[in-house]
Amino acid sequence: MANYFEQVLQNARKQGKVKTSKASPAEPPQGRLDGLVALMNQRRLKEAVQQATAMAAEYPNAAIVFNILGAAQMGLRNLDGAAASFGKAVQLRPGFAPAHNNLGVALKDLGRLQEAAASFIKAVQLKPDFAEAHSSLGTALHRQGLLDEAIASYDKALQYKPDLAEAFNNRGAALKDRGRLEEAIASFGTALRLKPDYSEAHNNFGLALLARGNLKEAIASFGKAVSIRPDFAEAHNNLGVALQGEDLLEEAAASFDKALLIKPDYAEAHSNLCGLHEMQNNVEGLAVAVEKAVVHCGDNPNVLFRRAQLANRKAEFEIAADYLNEVQADRLQPTLQAAYFGLRGKTCDRLGQFDQAFSAFETQNALTGSSADARINANGYLNSIQARKKSWSGDAEPNWKRSSTEPGRATPAFMIGFPRSGTTLLDTILRSHPGISVVEEKPMVAEMDKALQQAHTIETLNTLTDVEVNGLRDAYFMELKLHLGEAHDGKLIIDKLPLNITRAGLIHRVFPDAKFILVLRHPCDCVLSCFMQSFKLNDAMANFLGLEQSARLYGAVMELWSAYRQKLDIDVHVVKYEDLIQDFEGTCNGLLRFLGLAWDDNLRNYQKTALDRSSIHTPSYSQVVQPLYTQASGRWTNYRKQMEPVLPVLEPWITSFGY
Repeated sequence: MANYFEQVLQNARKQGKVKTSKASPAEPPQGRLDGLVALMNQRRLKEAVQQATAMAAEYPNAAIVFNILGAAQMGLRNLDGAAASFGKAVQLRPGFAPAHNNLGVALKDLGRLQEAAASFIKAVQLKPDFAEAHSSLGTALHRQGLLDEAIASYDKALQYKPDLAEAFNNRGAALKDRGRLEEAIASFGTALRLKPDYSEAHNNFGLALLARGNLKEAIASFGKAVSIRPDFAEAHNNLGVALQGEDLLEEAAASFDKALLIKPDYAEAHSNLCGLHEMQNNVEGLAVAVEKAVVHCGDNPNVLFRRAQLANRKAEFEIAADYLNEVQADRLQPTLQAAYFGLRGKTCDRLGQFDQAFSAFETQNALTGSSADARINANGYLNSIQARKKSWSGDAEPNWKRSSTEPGRATPAFMIGFPRSGTTLLDTILRSHPGISVVEEKPMVAEMDKALQQAHTIETLNTLTDVEVNGLRDAYFMELKLHLGEAHDGKLIIDKLPLNITRAGLIHRVFPDAKFILVLRHPCDCVLSCFMQSFKLNDAMANFLGLEQSARLYGAVMELWSAYRQKLDIDVHVVKYEDLIQDFEGTCNGLLRFLGLAWDDNLRNYQKTALDRSSIHTPSYSQVVQPLYTQASGRWTNYRKQMEPVLPVLEPWITSFGY
């Protein structure tokens, strides 16, 4: 709406006056029309409405007066009044293309999208080179989900007016929703070159960068949007989302609060603030935020979802189910739709409704997959693991000399396994020990892999010189420094990233003295849990969108690990999740002895350690603050029917790992 009203004012300033179609007693004198435009230029909209209403009564056949009256009503957000006024204008003068366009804008803002599209089509039929109407038609089509048709309309607008920044901005939004992210970013960039102070384009540019994972650049774009337009609630909200992604949680909360100060009934910002508290395991803060959201937004679907989330956190599962039943999932903000089905699945699981739970998880994963970046390649990741296993199962044998460890650089230990095997719980327990620093899921080993620039086959690793190995260590420690800093007080560093199990050969070549902690869980529970969780998608995590693909990846990873064990003398200690929850102290003591550390009573306070952390970057964030519980152990037996097709893949590992 702000954009539309600005266009009205700009057109008035350019023209200096509004010209009637012809001198006629049926229309007011030019001077009186100029007076109305002057009031609109000064944003004295109530006066403009009053004078235009009186003038319309005096000149009831003057289409131009009704057009101006409608524009003033739009500025006051009286959309019904504006639509009536524009409708009267086109009734009086059917060939009045600007009034047809204006009527379309009012109808679009009222949500009457098909009628709006019809008005825009009429405008461009009357005036084929009416670029703004082509662009507005694109917006109406976009909101109906007709993305290709919308993009074609924006292209038509730009054919007639190549410098129409609004059309480039709107085209970028449609391209983004179509999944054509790079083209969208280019389109927003053009809009901003044409109109550097275009706050909406800065906001949309930020959304595209956010979708691409460029958080710092997104923060800069949203910051630019709110600096240009400080009352831009949506941009403050989006800035909060980006800041949260960068773990700047206090700043994120402040941005959500700012959005709500500007727009107290902004349900999405309320929801995002609730989500921030929930992610921080701040149930008390979540309860306060939910209460405020209910006051301002009532039974908005996003708020109902957060009420369900709060009830779930309080173990009030029947209440959570009642709230979820009230939610129309297709009315949730897009970022919550998959989460809704994930929460429904977890709630049904806790209520013993296992078939309904499984169905909900399937829907969660289908929604997640449908919105995935087209560049994500789950099969490519699985194939790469299988290819690496094949290369390590051949006749080649490691024959490298043991590289000496550089002084001043302590060798880290590596916590590996399969996702959802209990690594986050063990991470939280171990970081409670004063002699341990755990680095959670950071890309140090990935940086080594990148620096190697070759497949890490036995043949490749055999040819590495000491200088090259030291270069790989440098790559590791340079990345580690970004996440740990220089000072870690002589603590043992544990690099926790479960799927580093697939790079164990490279790790062992670069750090031959490294200790490995292999965390295991019953393969069926592990695979089922991966299927149930909502992960941030990448090539690896995309394999968990289907149960059978999850099982195939599990089998491929464990086959590769077995190949490593056959070829390499890896120093490894196995921790089973089930042992950890049944015999906490015995399991921890065995691991500490392996690491060369003594027992410390702080280990028992791991829940406090979890609560003291600002955020935990795995799907287990809400579970590790709870006491040790056994309901997740053996959960797969509740889904035996659904698990039946994948059991042949998992049974060898069930036997091998002693389950």
